[in-house]
Amino acid sequence: MSSDAPSATTPLPPFLAEEAFVDAPDDADEYAPPGRDALQRRAREGLVDRMGPSDVPAATAYACGTVGVQADQIHYSDGFGLFLPLRQGVAVAVRPAEALRVTFAGTDDVWTDESASPPPWALVVRRVLRELLAGEPVEVAAVSTVPGACQDGSLAALAVALTRVVQALDVPAAVDLDRVERLRDDLVPLLAAEIGTAVGQPHGTGYVLAAFAGAAPTFTLVDTTTREYLPVKTEARKALRWAVLDPGASARRDAAFHRRRQAQAEEALRILRANGFDDLEAFRDLEHRALETAVTVLPSALRPVVRHLVTENRRVQKHVAAMRQGDWQMIGALLLMSHASQRDHWEGTTEAADALVAEAESRTYDGLYGACMTGRGGAVLVTGPPQTFGHELRRLVDAAGDRRGASPRILVP
Repeated sequence: MSSDAPSATTPLPPFLAEEAFVDAPDDADEYAPPGRDALQRRAREGLVDRMGPSDVPAATAYACGTVGVQADQIHYSDGFGLFLPLRQGVAVAVRPAEALRVTFAGTDDVWTDESASPPPWALVVRRVLRELLAGEPVEVAAVSTVPGACQDGSLAALAVALTRVVQALDVPAAVDLDRVERLRDDLVPLLAAEIGTAVGQPHGTGYVLAAFAGAAPTFTLVDTTTREYLPVKTEARKALRWAVLDPGASARRDAAFHRRRQAQAEEALRILRANGFDDLEAFRDLEHRALETAVTVLPSALRPVVRHLVTENRRVQKHVAAMRQGDWQMIGALLLMSHASQRDHWEGTTEAADALVAEAESRTYDGLYGACMTGRGGAVLVTGPPQTFGHELRRLVDAAGDRRGASPRILVP
């Protein structure tokens, strides 16, 4: 019997680790991940290898991965998010077939409509295609170079790649994918909701919007209230060095935690509307100067939740201003403040991420500017000046390896 319930196994999507990571910071300048065409070719080859040859032509599509610089608050309440597009991405190859079959590079499994308890990434494929295709069964092969620890960006890229491949297929679609208004108003919320259902926790529209924005912007500013995205004009991608660290196995907050946080955010909004904040639609609309007044009417359990959601939205705006003004050290400070709020107010960080950020913070006098946990898979975003970044990143990785017995893997975005 088929099931759309999230699997009890790890929700982290499979990916090609050897193509995603560099072995050492010194390799960063020489690193070149497989591009769009190469990944689409691999997806097409995977379709034939796993499903067999066919006279029916396959279509392919690609979407870049993203990591949130400051973005995870918009899973729980509409607002602003700042994203870093990745050179890594997700490609899919799809062809019409007699029944739905799904496979991913990095696994040996093929999932069908009859598969019991499929993993969340297979559920995303099933649910998205069920909404986009007018009952047409297809075979799907996916390949990703986005690390599983960046699961929010990985699953959003998967959903966007599926949307694009449906546009390329010569089959009837259940949704008009050629209208910008429908994309913004209907399709993006639909994709985010299907991802959220597949993983069993809230998934806001921010990561989906950032995936649609693509890899061209150096950074992408998203407003999930209006569902608009804008490129951030800044030299921060060139003037700074960036890395995403995957600390490996680490206890992450489960889906129940994230559902509880969303319920608390909604309850806090209800209470605030009943106590003088009548027009408050989301925490992005609460002025920082009104925060202290607002928390006085809330139960103590909801106060840190609201503090995090309000201040994180404000930090996004400060972050964009710092990027545009070239205030590189402020960018690092805002990352550290964001992580502190995630840790102390939101209580959503992992032990491994806390240790990495603390180690990075101890090196802000030596050559790193800052770090924070990004996404809910436990990855850590680190930045610093190019002159010292490689050396200090190596020291950071080595220190983490000495402490935990395994060094974090390094992704160069």
